[in-house]
Amino acid sequence: MKHHETGAPDDEPAVGPDDVDPPGAPLDAHSAHRIALRYREWSLLDRGGRAGRLEADRRIEDSEEIGQRLLHDLDPLPLLDALISLGVESDDDGAFLDRVRTGAVEDVLNHRADLHQRIADRCRADPSWSEAVRGAWIDDELASRLPSPLPDLFPASAPEALGTGDRRRRNGRRPSRRQDRTGRRGRRTV
Repeated sequence: MKHHETGAPDDEPAVGPDDVDPPGAPLDAHSAHRIALRYREWSLLDRGGRAGRLEADRRIEDSEEIGQRLLHDLDPLPLLDALISLGVESDDDGAFLDRVRTGAVEDVLNHRADLHQRIADRCRADPSWSEAVRGAWIDDELASRLPSPLPDLFPASAPEALGTGDRRRRNGRRPSRRQDRTGRRGRRTV
C-alpha cells in the first residue's frame, strides 16, 4: 500500500501569523498594545466608507484575533487594558470605546467568569475601566452574581421592559394623542 506524502517535511514548523503571538500565550504590555492598535485601525476602516469597509473585510483577522484572545488566553486582561486605554485616548467622540465596551468587555463579562473578580478590582482602581464596563450589556441574572462594584455599574431594567410600567402602554408603545385612550377603530388601548 502506498502512503500519500505531502510536499512539506515533517520536521519543519509552519510559519504564520499565529506563530508570533499564538492565542493562549501570555501577552506583555507591548504586544497587547500592538494588537490593540491593529484592532483600532480595523475598526476605523470598518466604520469608514465603502472602500474602508472592503479593506476591513480583507483584514478581518485583526478583529477575529481579539475575540479569540479574549475568550481563550489564560490572561486577556493586558489586551483589555490596551483596548480600554486606546478607547479613552481616542479623539473619535467615544466611538472606539463604544466598540470595545459592547464587544470585547461584554464578551469577557458574559463568557469569562474566571475574570470577574479581577475586572472588579480594576474597576475599583481605574475609572476608565468602570466607564468601559458601564457601557457593556449583561443580563440581570448575571449582574446579580458579579462581585462589587460591578453590579452597580449596570442600570436596572426599565419597568416597561419588566411589564410593570405605565398601564396606558401596550406592547411598549403609548397611544398617540389623537387616539387618546381608544384606538383607530374605537377600541380601548388600555
